[in-house]
Parts: sequence; structure tokens; C-alpha cells
Amino acid sequence: MTNDTRESKTPSTRRRRRTRTAGWALVLLGVIVSWVWSVELTILGASVFASIAGAATLLLFCAGIVLIWSVSPHRGRKATLAFRVAVIATALGAIVAGVVPVAVTAANTGTTTATVTSGSFGTGYRVSKVAVVSSDEYHQTTVDLTVSATDRATPLLRATISFTDSTADVTCANTRQAWTHDVSTVTLHCDSFTSISALAGVSGIAVTER
Repeated sequence: MTNDTRESKTPSTRRRRRTRTAGWALVLLGVIVSWVWSVELTILGASVFASIAGAATLLLFCAGIVLIWSVSPHRGRKATLAFRVAVIATALGAIVAGVVPVAVTAANTGTTTATVTSGSFGTGYRVSKVAVVSSDEYHQTTVDLTVSATDRATPLLRATISFTDSTADVTCANTRQAWTHDVSTVTLHCDSFTSISALAGVSGIAVTER
């Protein structure tokens, strides 16, 4: 082999190595992003970030596969089929990962109003007839009550949400008293998460003092 032939092949070989290295680097970066996604971004409420991380992970895999394939010496029928399947799977996966978290959050979160059916009055306080019930992206359900307290301290309250269907009652409570300027909004945190679709079937809320 002449020196000219060696010189002509060297840049091509180096280019293939750089391309292959870049492909594996993208795959490794995808693994890292996936790890961050699973460890940090699966905190409920980070649906947008989870979508971005999930889509980015699979797109990085897809780009890495394409780069590695572009310099692969194996061009047989089975290898080509495996390459195509991998690219299609990662591309579709990126679409699903980008859409599903946001869609699930949208379908499970929201705010509704409910009637306070009992417990509107207590010693030194009065509760509004209407409560605001919310289920947020952090998988928390809360009840907001407007409370008028004569001693300027909101009492410790317990709200029991009842439903028109077979959904089990949900109990919510505030954990501490707070000073209020005559009228204040008190947030009671529920002991379980209830999706917005279930909250549409609230029949009423019973309020008691703890």
C-alpha cells in the first residue's frame, strides 16, 4: 500500500471514529438524562420537565443510533432491520414521553366548588357555605374555606368530603392555627389524592372542629 493510499484513508478512518464516538456520547448523554429524569424529575408536579426529559432522552438515543449506524461496517439485512426498528421505536417513544405526562396531569388536576352541608358555625367562628376543592399537579387535594373567627385565630378544622357515587369519603384538615384578620382563607390538606373527575361528584362537605 502506497503512502498516498494511507494518507487518503486516514482522514476517513478518523472521521468514522469521531462519528462513532459522538454517537456513543449521545447514547451516554441519553442515559444520564434518563437517570436525572427518574431521580429528580419524577417529582409529581414536574410534568412539563418530565415531558422534556423523557423526549430528550429518546431523541438522544435516536440520534446516537443514527450516528453509529452511519459508520457501521455491518450492512446486512438483519442489521438494517434492527436499525430501522430502533430508530422508529425511539422516535415514537419520544413523542409519547413528551405528551403523556402533560396529558395525564391535565386529566387529573383542576378546581371545583362544593357546598358546606354541615358545620358552618362553631364556637367563635363561622365557615362560608361554599368551599373550593382543588387537586393539583403535585398529587395533593386541598379544601379552601373562608373562615370568620372572632378571636382572630383560625380553629383546627376537619372537613369530610362526601361523593354522590361509590367514591370513599376523603378527610382533610389544617395542621395548625393561624392568626387571621377577622376573615381568612384556611387551607385544609386532604389525606389522599382525588382526581378532578372524581371531584365532579362531590355531594357535600361536613366541617367539624378538632
